[in-house]
Amino acid sequence: MQAPTTTSEITAEWLSTVLDSSITEFDIETIGAGEGFMGQLARVSLTGNHLASGIPERVIVKMPTIDPGGRMIGEMMRVWEREHRFYTEVAPSMHGVRLARCLHSSDDPYVLILEDLHPLVPGDQVVGPTLQQAHTVIDTAAALHSSWFEHPDLADLTWMPDISDPMSASVGSMFDMGWPTFLARYGETLPERVLRWCETFAPMVESWIRNYIDWPLTLSHGDFRLDNMFFAPDGSMTLVDWQLSMRAPSTTDLVYFLGTNLPTEMRRAHQTDLIDRYSSAMRAGGVPDEWADPERITQGYAEGCLFYCTSFAASILTLDPANERGAALMDALVRRAFSAADDLDAGTRLGI
Repeated sequence: MQAPTTTSEITAEWLSTVLDSSITEFDIETIGAGEGFMGQLARVSLTGNHLASGIPERVIVKMPTIDPGGRMIGEMMRVWEREHRFYTEVAPSMHGVRLARCLHSSDDPYVLILEDLHPLVPGDQVVGPTLQQAHTVIDTAAALHSSWFEHPDLADLTWMPDISDPMSASVGSMFDMGWPTFLARYGETLPERVLRWCETFAPMVESWIRNYIDWPLTLSHGDFRLDNMFFAPDGSMTLVDWQLSMRAPSTTDLVYFLGTNLPTEMRRAHQTDLIDRYSSAMRAGGVPDEWADPERITQGYAEGCLFYCTSFAASILTLDPANERGAALMDALVRRAFSAADDLDAGTRLGI
């Protein structure tokens, strides 16, 4: 049976087939609009004789975007292939990190069905986390990174990019295209020295990435932000959206969370403690002291923040000002990352 390519093409017959159950009726609710999600996302409420077979009452159906430009970018980055292969090849052997149960995944066309995580509460990257949530996130990052640190199976995950992926290096080449637009929107409100660091750093991005080629790799989520985290009353967290999963140095996820998810004052108050917490958990997970060292982690974090600041020149080209939530998210990311780079003296650490 041909899989649907849009949410409007979902049928009870298709759901019954892929879920190996009897679905007689269903209701669809579109979700995820304006939240940085590149695709179609729907919550589907099911009616039928499915509960006995272990299928929940509500599921999440995820498909590629129908926007031609977004589809082209997603295919270039292989985001749907990555997530399909993550759930079919990696997730079954994952431990230490809670995942949404995958009920179906196909790759021609790409369609993913996951359990609906309600009543777990999703995080909000614009608002930021509570301190308890931040602790949970750091613990989850350490569990993920330590369990996959230099894991022999990483070499077989060739469909998952590493840091030499051309898309990472493209930040430098796209900088000149977006920088004037970025400065027009943010230039007067950001630390002047960080702006100048970005201009100096952009031509250096490719060579800077090469400095990390010899670092030990682990499995990185790649989009480690609060909007992809669901929190339970018991304090646990479930991590979703593995479209940007990659093999990378362990600091990759830490940079994104600490540098762009924490409001500035919260980051300033708790950054050191959170890095120490991550370092201790990495050591407890078997990571050698050399790679769990707080100063090494802080150095990588500082450099990564400046990379994110520079990458916003490319990101600004995709910003839709009419999307209020998307614009608010971009504003929060920019201001937090520039503040973190300034506080960490990132440019000086890089010798620029």
